[in-house]
Amino acid sequence: MGIPHSLQDTIFWRSIVKIMRIAMVICSAATTGCILVAVVMRYILKSNFYGSDEIILVFAFWLYFMGAAYGSYENSHIKADLLNMYIKNMHYKDMLNLVAQIFTVLVNVVLMVWACQFMLWAWEKNPLTTALKIPILIPRSAIFIGLALMLFYHVYYLIVNFRSLLRYGYFSTPNDGDYISQNFRDRDPECRIPTKAELEALKTVE
Repeated sequence: MGIPHSLQDTIFWRSIVKIMRIAMVICSAATTGCILVAVVMRYILKSNFYGSDEIILVFAFWLYFMGAAYGSYENSHIKADLLNMYIKNMHYKDMLNLVAQIFTVLVNVVLMVWACQFMLWAWEKNPLTTALKIPILIPRSAIFIGLALMLFYHVYYLIVNFRSLLRYGYFSTPNDGDYISQNFRDRDPECRIPTKAELEALKTVE
């Protein structure tokens, strides 16, 4: 597929994925550990873990948004797409999927602009948490960085899928009952998606 796919083979791509994985593991362990320590100190030792909620807040923000970015990398976010159940022509289905991806990118851009303004405000005013005086910029920067990574992956997959749609007529994984036109079938010798005529012939045999 040319340049877009070769991006996945670069050190840049692999480094971002590795950093996200490490960040998620560290933040998950730190969040769980802080909650566990706070519970033990409060209900067993009868003392207080001063500022635990502020520490948890920092790690939780980074965990949530790194997780969201990683979901964009895997392209595994939950989708409530009922049209896929009724549209069986792969070309038309993926045209609608591409439109949905375009709207996803646009919404992501808007959210990223707001997150940038949100982060810049925290940079200029430098507000601190009440107890431990942690800069609010630290958790708020997670919002911007997470949305930036999400936008990067959404744009990447949009370009790849658009090129696949133009070349082969589809890009998604077919479900049972899906078919492709003979015209697009001829473009890809390795395509195993049946045509509508082949599906009807199979139903007749059954």
